[in-house]
Amino acid sequence: MNDQKLLNALSYFSLFFAPFIVPIAIWIFSGTENTKHHAKVALFTHILPTIGGIFTALSVGIVGFSTNSANVTGFIGLGLVVVVGLMTIILAIFNIIRGIQALVAKEDNPHFNSID
Repeated sequence: MNDQKLLNALSYFSLFFAPFIVPIAIWIFSGTENTKHHAKVALFTHILPTIGGIFTALSVGIVGFSTNSANVTGFIGLGLVVVVGLMTIILAIFNIIRGIQALVAKEDNPHFNSID
């Protein structure tokens, strides 16, 4: 197993221990374009749930201040929490699958090792 495969997998698996620091470090310090590509994809999939959570919090706050209706605020808040929660679960599963694919990818696999 070569270092490139380990770094690719580590970019995705870092979701569980350092979701922003590890992909950024691999993206900056990696020597190959393929590894940089996987680090960018992993970083993007780690940032999306955070952006969704911030959007949800801001939306619920704005709706709460503008409507004075607990029912409307609760309905919108619950809907957004469910959507962001599902997005987070789907992206976590995606990261796990891509990390496993990175570990078991063969050296001559053009579908996983290319940056297309």
